Amino acid sequence: MALGESDRIDAVLTALRGLLMAVAALLAFIYPSQAVKFLVLAGGGLLLIDGALGLAAMKFSGPKTNTFWFGLVRNGLSIASGVIVLFSPVLLAIFSMGFLATLVGLLAVLVGIMEFLFGFIDEGGSRLWPAMIGGGLYIVFGLALLFIPLSSAVVLVRIVTTLMILYALLLFYRAWGMRAATET
Repeated sequence: MALGESDRIDAVLTALRGLLMAVAALLAFIYPSQAVKFLVLAGGGLLLIDGALGLAAMKFSGPKTNTFWFGLVRNGLSIASGVIVLFSPVLLAIFSMGFLATLVGLLAVLVGIMEFLFGFIDEGGSRLWPAMIGGGLYIVFGLALLFIPLSSAVVLVRIVTTLMILYALLLFYRAWGMRAATET
C-alpha cells in the first residue's frame, strides 16, 4: 500500500468516527428521555469504536515514537471506557452506578489529557489545535460524568450530545486536513 493510499484510509477512518459520533449525538439530542437508557450502551459503543478506529488508523509498522505510544494509550483508555460502559449491567451486580460513572468519567478525563498532550508531542505539529480541542471535549465529558448527578440525566444527555457534535465536527476537520494533505 502506497503512503498516499494509507493516508487516505486514515482520513476516511477519521471521517467515519466523526459521522458515527454526529449521528448518535443528533438522535440523543432529539430524544433525550429515551436516549438516557440507550445512551449508556451507545456511549460505550462509541467509546469502544472510537478507540478501535483510532488503533486502526495508527501505523504499527513504523518507528515507535512518543506519538505512537501516546496514541496507543489514548485509544486503549477509550476502549477500556467503552467496555466498562457496555458491561455495566453485569458490573452493576458488583459496583454501584455512581462508582461506574466516576470510573468512566476519570477514564474520559485521562483520554482527554492524552489527546491534549498528543498535540504537543506530535512531530509534525499540525495536530496541535485539533488535539487540544478534542482533548478538551473529552475532559469536559469526563468532568460532566464526575460532577453532574445521574438524577439529572436529561440535562447530562443534552450536554454530552452537544460535546459529541463538537467532537464530530473536529473529526471532520481532521479528516478534511488529512485528505487535503494527501492530495498535495
